[in-house]
Amino acid sequence: MGRRIPLNEDEFVGADAARFYDEHARRFMGPAYRRFAKKAAGMNLSGNRVLDVGTGSGLLAIELARARSDWQITGIDISEEMLKIARQNAARSGLADRIDFRQAPAAALPFPDGSFDLVASHASLHLWKDPLAVFKEIARVTSPGGYCLLWDNLRLAAFLPFLILLGVAMGMNSAQRRLWLQAVRSSYTLGEARAIIKESAIKDARVIFILAFFMLGVAWRKH
Repeated sequence: MGRRIPLNEDEFVGADAARFYDEHARRFMGPAYRRFAKKAAGMNLSGNRVLDVGTGSGLLAIELARARSDWQITGIDISEEMLKIARQNAARSGLADRIDFRQAPAAALPFPDGSFDLVASHASLHLWKDPLAVFKEIARVTSPGGYCLLWDNLRLAAFLPFLILLGVAMGMNSAQRRLWLQAVRSSYTLGEARAIIKESAIKDARVIFILAFFMLGVAWRKH
């Protein structure tokens, strides 16, 4: 599968990086965000409080708000520059009144226990310095009977040449293709993800392969 090459989440905090990643996400991540939001909307939640961990420029939070008109979304990110763009995107979408963006690290969520009925995250796991600490926080802020739904890239070394060709076909420039490949190389295999989950506070979560986007999925319900 090839050795994992971690990325540093601190590299994503600057204004230039925020603009670059926002453009990349808007151009290429829409189908994955919409499918994720549709999956989340089908969950039988007992409440309407949703947390998006690693919200970036807020595009997933917006899709979650569109998917369920009764949901109130909170998005957290370590980058205030990202959050500035997220607030602008939410305002343009007409959903700013239903999405609250806050600066916070995923490993130290500034919310009381049981604050959210759904904790969501998309393409963020591979950036976490301490996944076990983040999962502990996710378990803490999830309400009894609440859910965690997480998707991330899947590291499949054999598919890297295919991803390069796919990036070209999608119209990615060289910098965008490089970002995508870096993200994949820094991600986990299914086996690695399952080992992390087994050690974590959500050890009974289900880890699956999502064929449509060559991603891994984690689904967990707090009992």
